[in-house]
Amino acid sequence: MVHHFAKNGQPNMDYLTAVRARFGQWILDLCQKPYDQNWLNYQHEIAKRHHSTKKNKTDGVDAAPIIHLRYMVAFIYPITATIKSFLAKKGHSQSDVEGMHNAWFKAVTLTVILWTYPYINKGEF
Repeated sequence: MVHHFAKNGQPNMDYLTAVRARFGQWILDLCQKPYDQNWLNYQHEIAKRHHSTKKNKTDGVDAAPIIHLRYMVAFIYPITATIKSFLAKKGHSQSDVEGMHNAWFKAVTLTVILWTYPYINKGEF
């Protein structure tokens, strides 16, 4: 994954820091924001920032020019699988943990589907 935030094998640490902050905000937004038009608009912005349409432009960096579609889709598993233990730490029932985990999986899958838009709808952004 670090490859996408690097040029010639050297990660740009300022870029990684900015991306990590946005990633943390994405998690909060996914859990707390209404899935309204503003949320949808921002998902389209995130999509462009992964695609060559806008990759590197927000941070003004010179790094990999695109995150390929296959990595976008592959992102669903690790970001879903790794959350379950965090959900279980607060003492919720197994049933509640399963429900939260399923909701998380659906939310992540929905956002990744939205992020694939520029990859499958070229010229429509």
